[in-house]
Amino acid sequence: MASRKYSIDAAVSAQMSEKSGSVHMESASRTPSDEVEVRRASIKEEVRQVTDLTAKEQYSKLGAAIKADKRFCLWTLYTMLLVFGWGYDNGLSGVAIAFPAFREYYGHYYAQGDQFVIPALWQSLWNAASTIGQVFGGYAAGQFADILGRKLLLYTAVTLSLASSFALVFAPSLPVLFLSKLLLGLSIGLSTAIPPLYVTENAPANLRSTASSLTNVTIVLGFFVSSLTGYGASKIDGPWSYKLAFCMTFLVPAIYACGLPFFPESPVWYMKKGREEDARRSCLRLFGRDSDIDGRIEMMKLELKKGEDSAHDAKFSQTSWRAIFSKEHRARTFVAVLGLQSQNFSGGYFANTYQTYYFE
Repeated sequence: MASRKYSIDAAVSAQMSEKSGSVHMESASRTPSDEVEVRRASIKEEVRQVTDLTAKEQYSKLGAAIKADKRFCLWTLYTMLLVFGWGYDNGLSGVAIAFPAFREYYGHYYAQGDQFVIPALWQSLWNAASTIGQVFGGYAAGQFADILGRKLLLYTAVTLSLASSFALVFAPSLPVLFLSKLLLGLSIGLSTAIPPLYVTENAPANLRSTASSLTNVTIVLGFFVSSLTGYGASKIDGPWSYKLAFCMTFLVPAIYACGLPFFPESPVWYMKKGREEDARRSCLRLFGRDSDIDGRIEMMKLELKKGEDSAHDAKFSQTSWRAIFSKEHRARTFVAVLGLQSQNFSGGYFANTYQTYYFE
């Protein structure tokens, strides 16, 4: 019996040794082009497995991913709440001009039409003020997000929004109204740049696209709420008809400010600064204690290393203006900007701004 067992073990060992040798010889005989083909076939198989899923299976996988990172998803909803101001402010610009009390307070009496009218110059400034502020706010977000951190810029956005909203409600004249709208636009520029950045850089890969899409959803929600608020406020007589609509620009930042002290700084930003222990603590607050913190930290290291290598190969800083307009990235920049601005080129911005005024 012992000799039989020995012979069986020897046969198994010999077979395993033979297989190992054949695998070693096969891998040694592979050329780099063969490795590329194998990798390409693997990627195709992964794509096929994803694209062959039915809609029900895709939603099931998304639901499982949300359930697995429920804490992060709640923080994502909170973070994106600040983007609401962009849609609401753009919708409010056109709604405010249509209020008779608004025109009476800030306009001049026009005898021929027997109504109060705001001068065309100030109408244009009123509608452009927020956009001008957003340009500077977005630029500031790009310049200082990596220097000061995401959370400090969110504090700045909320503070500017609260101050400008208060001034907007009680503005005594058109110049003060313009400056209030300009500051509000500055805060909106920060508010629409930092939350999507925070969410996309920290989101797990299986939730990244879904989390990113919340930006547009929140903006459209802001437009919708501005229409509802304008309709409800139109039933009120006197100055508080438009002032009540302006108060909504104060409400959302005030709610946001209550949760901001508990909001964790971006773990990715901590990793960029070499503060791994702070990144771990931030991950615990962002994802919860049941999450694989070590795995997430290692993934951040790999992604940051890959970004640094790409920037080094391209001879550009990862966040420089020169890089996005370089020959390598010029086409991507054009496509990204065109996609965001095409609706403005269509004249939709003019219609959204003045339609309530003309429909009246």
